[in-house]
Amino acid sequence: MAVSIKVQYSRSPIDSVPPPQSYDLNVKVLTATDMPKEIFILQRGLTVPNTPPAPNLPAEDTFICLADPVDLEEIPTGAPNLAREMPYFRVSEITLRFRAMETLDETLELLDDDIGQLVDALKIAANLAVISERTHD
Repeated sequence: MAVSIKVQYSRSPIDSVPPPQSYDLNVKVLTATDMPKEIFILQRGLTVPNTPPAPNLPAEDTFICLADPVDLEEIPTGAPNLAREMPYFRVSEITLRFRAMETLDETLELLDDDIGQLVDALKIAANLAVISERTHD
């Protein structure tokens, strides 16, 4: 398998006048080969711990983490039905907001490293070695 991914990072301009009060980082998976594009885990309705959102209010989605190989198998894509499903789901694009550009830059580097580790883990999983063969009668 030729596991690979192409990710686009976009951020707020740093030379705005007046300076912004916050900085946005958008991370979008453009293409993925032999792996899903939806690698970011969100939680729906994370407003009050252990309490589902009120049905008449818009859902709030909170970025939780980058998926690992097991998460890619277990956590579905698309927004969940909180009455029947777990509140976690995967998407291919996130936007994060920061107070300081330095924190944005640090987060970008950490995310990029984690995405590289995810690709490496999927490559290893794709090349399983036979350790034994058994016959059961």
